[in-house]
Amino acid sequence: MPIPNGDLVGRKALVTGSSRGIGAVIATRLAAAGADVAVNYNTGKEAAEKVVEKAKGLGRRAVALPGDVTVPEDCRRLVAETVEKLGGIDILVNNAGPFAYKKVRDHSPEEFEQIIRGTVGAVFYCSLAALEYMRPAGWGRIVNLGAQGAERAAARVNIGPHMAGKAGVVALSRCLAMEEGPFGITVNVVCPGYIKNVNLERSEARRMKESIAAVGRPGTSEDVADAVLFLVSPEADYINGAVIGVTGGWEL
Repeated sequence: MPIPNGDLVGRKALVTGSSRGIGAVIATRLAAAGADVAVNYNTGKEAAEKVVEKAKGLGRRAVALPGDVTVPEDCRRLVAETVEKLGGIDILVNNAGPFAYKKVRDHSPEEFEQIIRGTVGAVFYCSLAALEYMRPAGWGRIVNLGAQGAERAAARVNIGPHMAGKAGVVALSRCLAMEEGPFGITVNVVCPGYIKNVNLERSEARRMKESIAAVGRPGTSEDVADAVLFLVSPEADYINGAVIGVTGGWEL
């Protein structure tokens, strides 16, 4: 359910990897709900600036910030620039993450390490940087993007390192939720299933689509964004350490 306009007025949000796709929709929905937003990109500066313009068109402050979330120094700078340009950071959505579609044995050690740094590593780097500001404020919302099956370390053909990283995201998020909850900070995970326009081979996409028995359609970026919006809303104050599947009933 979309959050009513205004529920997040005064909040400052950073969404990593938000120049396109799911991240761009999340950033725009946060702005529609009242938050000022920092739109992070690595290479898509022009696309990020378009998201910024959409947010500004909704009456919010917004900035496009470059940064590679696989690099700890970039993550610290990214959070610091969010605070400097928006006046704080209340919400962190760790959305960015690499994706490679091939068998485990076909990955080089360097590729594997890059995927791990871009999934669980990025969550670790960005969250630590954001917590430096959230803890003194006594309030914060961190939402991390996982993947369907990550909470049970499910096997997936051709995306082994990606799933390993996402399983790590779930474990790290739950630990952070326990440690930071007493400081007014919640940490939750949204795990998308088959989302339309995600770059998968046609055969794999067909198999996933056919397995969605409960709803019978692929998900959309808006479906994922709505789950994120709920978790940062006042209505979700007592939800911490949760893993929410946005899957349409895939593999029930």
